[in-house]
Amino acid sequence: MYLKSLEIQGFKSFPDRISLTFDKGLTAVVGPNGSGKSNIGDSVRWVLGEQSTKTLRGNKMEDVIFSGTVARKPMGFAAVTLNIDNSDRKIDIMANEIAVTRKLYRSGESEYSINGKPCRLKDINELFMDTGLGRDGYSIIGQGRIAEIVGAKSNERRDIFEEAAGISKFRYKKLEAERKLSSAQENLVRLTDILAELESRVEPLKNQAQKAEKFLKLADERKKLEISVWINQLDELREKQVQLDEKILAAKGEYTALENDIRRQEEKSQEGFRKMQECTMRSDEIRRKMIEEEQLSSEKKSKIAVCENDIKHCEETIKISEKNIKDSADTEKDIIKRKEDSQKKLTQLKSQQENIRKELKSLETNLENAENKNSLLGNDVRTASDEINSLNIKQSELKITIESAEKTIEEENSRLEKLKQSSQDSEKTLSDYVGKSEENKRLVAENQENLRLISEKLENCENLLKSKKQEFEKSKTDFESIIYELKDRRQRRKILSDLENNMEGFAGSVKQILKAAKHGRLDGVCGTVAQNISVEQKYAVAVETALGNAMQNIIVENENNAKSCIKFLKEQKGGRATFLPVTSVKGRELYEQGLENCRGFVAAADKILGYDRKFQGIISNLLGRTVICEDIDSAAETAKKYNYKFKIVTLDGQVINAGGSFTGGSAQKSGGIITRKNEIEKLDADIERLSAERDRADENTVRLREETDKIRLERENLRKQLLEYNNEAVRLNAEISSLESLISQANSQSENSEKFVSDSENKISQAEKTISESETSLSEIQGKISRAEEILAKGQKDRENLRLERADLSEKISQLKIKDTEILKDCQSQELEISRADDDIQALKDENISRRQEIKNQNEIILRKKQDIENLKKELGSMKSNTQDYIEQINKYQQMHNEQTRLVNEIKSGLKTLNEAKEKLSGEINRMTERNDIIIRDSDEIVSQLHEVYELSRSEASEIAEKIDDMTDAQRKLREIKGKISSLGTVNVGAIDEYREVSERYKFMSSQVKDVQKSKAELEQIISSLTDEMCRIFKENFEIINSNFKDIFRELFGGGQAELILTDPENILESGIEISVAPPGKVIKNLISLSGGEQAFIAIAIYFAILKLRPAPFCILDEIDAALDEVNVRKYAQYLKNFTDTTQFVLVTHRRSAMEEANVLYGVTMQEDGISKLLKLDVEQVDFQEEN
Repeated sequence: MYLKSLEIQGFKSFPDRISLTFDKGLTAVVGPNGSGKSNIGDSVRWVLGEQSTKTLRGNKMEDVIFSGTVARKPMGFAAVTLNIDNSDRKIDIMANEIAVTRKLYRSGESEYSINGKPCRLKDINELFMDTGLGRDGYSIIGQGRIAEIVGAKSNERRDIFEEAAGISKFRYKKLEAERKLSSAQENLVRLTDILAELESRVEPLKNQAQKAEKFLKLADERKKLEISVWINQLDELREKQVQLDEKILAAKGEYTALENDIRRQEEKSQEGFRKMQECTMRSDEIRRKMIEEEQLSSEKKSKIAVCENDIKHCEETIKISEKNIKDSADTEKDIIKRKEDSQKKLTQLKSQQENIRKELKSLETNLENAENKNSLLGNDVRTASDEINSLNIKQSELKITIESAEKTIEEENSRLEKLKQSSQDSEKTLSDYVGKSEENKRLVAENQENLRLISEKLENCENLLKSKKQEFEKSKTDFESIIYELKDRRQRRKILSDLENNMEGFAGSVKQILKAAKHGRLDGVCGTVAQNISVEQKYAVAVETALGNAMQNIIVENENNAKSCIKFLKEQKGGRATFLPVTSVKGRELYEQGLENCRGFVAAADKILGYDRKFQGIISNLLGRTVICEDIDSAAETAKKYNYKFKIVTLDGQVINAGGSFTGGSAQKSGGIITRKNEIEKLDADIERLSAERDRADENTVRLREETDKIRLERENLRKQLLEYNNEAVRLNAEISSLESLISQANSQSENSEKFVSDSENKISQAEKTISESETSLSEIQGKISRAEEILAKGQKDRENLRLERADLSEKISQLKIKDTEILKDCQSQELEISRADDDIQALKDENISRRQEIKNQNEIILRKKQDIENLKKELGSMKSNTQDYIEQINKYQQMHNEQTRLVNEIKSGLKTLNEAKEKLSGEINRMTERNDIIIRDSDEIVSQLHEVYELSRSEASEIAEKIDDMTDAQRKLREIKGKISSLGTVNVGAIDEYREVSERYKFMSSQVKDVQKSKAELEQIISSLTDEMCRIFKENFEIINSNFKDIFRELFGGGQAELILTDPENILESGIEISVAPPGKVIKNLISLSGGEQAFIAIAIYFAILKLRPAPFCILDEIDAALDEVNVRKYAQYLKNFTDTTQFVLVTHRRSAMEEANVLYGVTMQEDGISKLLKLDVEQVDFQEEN
């Protein structure tokens, strides 16, 4: 057997499929570090089943798959195939060639195959066991692992020696035998326990079986007699049911007729309500129209008020204008009077001026005469005198000019003071007018904003009022609906309460017991089963059906209470009843694995009830073995699955009895005791809920009515505010218009006053200038007069008198001229006053024209406004007539509403009578139906008992039953049989079959124990023989390996001593293996003190010793010569030649000496990063190239 080839694809650095072929001898694999040489050895180890990722130099098994490079994608799998020549049949397979393949996918899936056939890892391990191959063999020595042979602990070296000694297969068989022995021991212990348990049961079961056979005989007698009694009772119940059915049918016919009458009356009532609602809706619609017209009317009234206010404002404006015209007439009269006075004064002044001028002319004539006289005097005197006269005249004129100017200044200052005071008054008045106008404009703006806000509020108020009205109507409708529904619920509650209080549906005997207990005549009575349980409505039908007549069973405290109740019924001849003492009735639980997982399973019947925990036993007794399912299909499926062992009831009342019979059909609509109880509870909850809803609806209606009234009141207030703001706006606008007119007049007067002030200031300035110039001239003239008088002073004395005369005349002339000038000024002043009066009169006339035009305009506005008011009043008049029509229509609909209310009340009264009759008839039907239900339940209970006790249908039971002539005698016999059965005590009917089954099983188990004991002994013998054989083989082969090691060590090291020593020779299979060596010239106490190369060489010597004993077909040695020097490498390589006849060697090496000893070279390169490539070379070719 030898290695033919190795095929690799996708393994580590070999993504492409490669194939390495091997010949006998040495094959060397060479290449630089990191090129992937060691991956070849890893691939062989991996294909032989290696599971350790650490040994394969990875973190996880997926790491052996090519992971890709920068330029190449990763592979999805790794596959390695090892092809071995098996022509010598060293491996026990009928094939000349063996191909072992391992394939791993990146998803984690792994495949093994031998010759293309899938196999297990275990198969590969067994295939190569004791061949030196395999994952635990010594055929593959990994990189750096050779030194572990020396460095490992003594007990860790055993694996390689056991494989070399050929006992690994024996150890594998021994382990298998020990596992089987452990399993046999466990089976023996279990079988022994079972046998002991069966042995303890055989004798008691034998006694129970004998007792059961006696019971079965009595049970057959009881069955026949009890079935006969039950069939006779069923016949009696059937007759009663037929009679009740006839009565119920007649009552239902009458009930249907009443329902039809009630429906017709209710339809009439609903029609009445509809008409009432229609009347209400129409009335509301008319009211809405009235409200809209009221709003429109309010708007028109507001417009009328605005028009009236406008008229009032116009009239006030006319009055003001007329008053101004009247005042202007008075003012004109005053001005005319002032003008006339000025004209009179002017006439007087002109007359005075004329007189003065006449006198001045006379004086000038006298002065001329004087001058003529003076002319006779000397020329000098004359000249001086002329000059003095001339200067005196100029002096007089200048004085007149100064005085006139001063008077002008005084007059103008006085006038200016008056004008300034008038201007200040005008400015103050104008400021007041402007302030009032601005304030009124601000008030108008505020008024407009308030009008906008009030309008928005009014609009919101209207919308809110409309919304609240709708809510009110809806709340009112809801309230009436709740009232009707609440009344209906209360009527139904009263009927059911009467039935409950009268204990309708209960048998007479049950009623008597409960009444006696209520009055204290009986103690310990807890009530019926139905009264002591509560159940959800959805389970009510199922529970009623499951309980049947047991709902009327009476629960009592103990057996004595039950006896007292039976005695009471017997004395009162009240019939029969079933009593359930709390102390004696025990429950029957249902234990079936996986029941809750069945399709349609709802619950065990006893688990969905509410009850006092002290009644646990009773409830479990009645319903403990009853299951509730959703429908008949799921119930049938569940019953079949559990072989009809227990009773199943569906939610709609269908029954599958124990034994397999079915009971079902339509459920009674009237409801049983539990349904009635649940309905009362539901009605109580509904009444409480509806009462709360009624109160809330009533409160909501009252609240909405109050809110509606409040909003309506707020709307009226907003309308009033809107009207007030409109009136205020009209008044403010009128005042603003009047003030603007007054401001215009004040501005005109102010402009005139400014003009007059400017004229006066100019005159004053001119007068002051004139005074200044005149005073300067006067000063010069006085100097000239003084000089001329000095000349005159030299004249003659007679001239003095002439001078005096002349001076007097000059003075008089001067005075007259002054006076003439004054008069002239006064005339000018009067003429100016007259001119001003004329201007004022013309201004008054112009203003009056403007005022008359304003009066005309205001009158026209008044006429238009009056026309508008007349039109609006006509429209209001037509609206008032519409309002009257609306009121009449509302009254009409109100009468119709009242009439419909009266009719509805009459219908309600009739409905009340019909409903009372219906309720009475319903109660009677319910009572008869419940009696019928009781009969049906009694019948069903008997049928159910037939199913539960004997697993018979009624028809099957009728075939078995015999006719009973004397029911009392039959029941007495039945009691006697039951007494005999009771005297037997607890009977295990299944003990007969169980005894037979247990006895047979006991015999079978006894034989099984013997077989297991025999197998155990055989396994112990096998293990002992295997152990002996393993010890013998290992000892013999170990001695050979030790001898080989000694020789090879001396040969490789050139002398020295070496030995392999067992640490525990007495326990050879568990003993560790120590290595003792002494190289030439050295004393070694511990292997650690050796160099790395020496340790590697010792390990190689041990490896050669093993190969010498048991050569492996092929070996892969991965750089085990790495620690050796060149001399030892050559020794190592040459020594390998000794084994090439029996073993192929694949050397992974860097050493030249090892390469030289090889027959074939495989070069591994990595031309592309991360991808290994192979190159095969023959050593001779290499040498030949080197020689050339």
